Amino acid sequence: MATPIYLDHNASTPIDPDVLETVIRVSRDSYANPSSIEHSRGSAAAKIVETARSQVAALINCKESEVVFTAGSTEANNLAILGVYPWLKVAGRCHVITSKIEHPSVLACFDHLEAQGARVTRLGVDASGQVSLEELADALSDETGLVSIMAANNETGVLQSIMEAGQLAQEAGALFHTDFSQASALVQLDLRNSPIHMASFSGHKAYGPKGVGALYRSIRKPRVNLTPVTYGGGQEKGLRPGTLNTPGIAGLGHAFELISKNIDHDRERIGGLRDQLERELKENLQIKINGNTQARLPNTMSVTIDGVVPQALMQKFKNDVCFSASSACATEHVETSHVLLAMYGDTPRARNAFRLGLGRQTNRQDVSRVVDLFNRAVSELLLLKTG
Repeated sequence: MATPIYLDHNASTPIDPDVLETVIRVSRDSYANPSSIEHSRGSAAAKIVETARSQVAALINCKESEVVFTAGSTEANNLAILGVYPWLKVAGRCHVITSKIEHPSVLACFDHLEAQGARVTRLGVDASGQVSLEELADALSDETGLVSIMAANNETGVLQSIMEAGQLAQEAGALFHTDFSQASALVQLDLRNSPIHMASFSGHKAYGPKGVGALYRSIRKPRVNLTPVTYGGGQEKGLRPGTLNTPGIAGLGHAFELISKNIDHDRERIGGLRDQLERELKENLQIKINGNTQARLPNTMSVTIDGVVPQALMQKFKNDVCFSASSACATEHVETSHVLLAMYGDTPRARNAFRLGLGRQTNRQDVSRVVDLFNRAVSELLLLKTG
């Protein structure tokens, strides 16, 4: 039996083999607590953490002191959004803005703030899957303290104009946060002198290990003050207490270093394969591509095939192709994506959407095999439906 083709890189990327070696080596050799700097092994572990901090900062062009390690982007989002709100409240800026297509970890934070008395604006999107900058500008006011707009959507791959949105927020006196997790491996980010004040990252979306991530928090004007959302021993300058995950952090740093070396090549090669897959699927199937086809990640296709339920395809492909019919973070049950609902409403196009996410390990043979499998499976399913 052939190995299943993995096209679910938006949900999680495989760890890079070299990164895995780093995680294993550090787990084996650098087991001391990096906070125990009074002895040599603890000091050595602390140096590994700081090397990784430098690697992360180098990729996104920020100061090392602006990088806070977390357990992933969900925690980074929580620290950013919930951690900044007490300071906004003191400043009288209790209005916060996000979009309806954010990751659940962002949406849940804004729901929590609303329950605490914040005024929340949730911006919609059009069929392109993009937030309107005009609507954002209209929503901003003197009371707005925070705007959070993701860089790239995990279900459609659609890119948002985060620099322009951040500039609008900054001009209104508000802070700007972006969940950059989905874009990390394929979109260059330069935070120096940018209007982005906070950004969240995750290891397992960028060929690094699971269970580790980072939050960029600006210390330049306007400096971002945060209140911790968990309490403990005061690690990470008191913002993220708990013994540091040295192997995971080392793996994250190594993964980000590899991105800095490979990003242009990955973007071109993976994008070419995605375009080939899309082109060849369209030759024989009536497919719709969901969202903006120009401003999107080069690895992602959100697809709807008229008359075909994605769960039926997944059943046929269970031993051949791995892909997703909805966000893996949303629920154990497959429900219509809140992202597609925001774009198309409760329609067959939204209900029958699925996502194909290519990655570094995808090759041309995979593309040809997937096209053949889809052609045969869709023909069989449509024949059953009409018969």
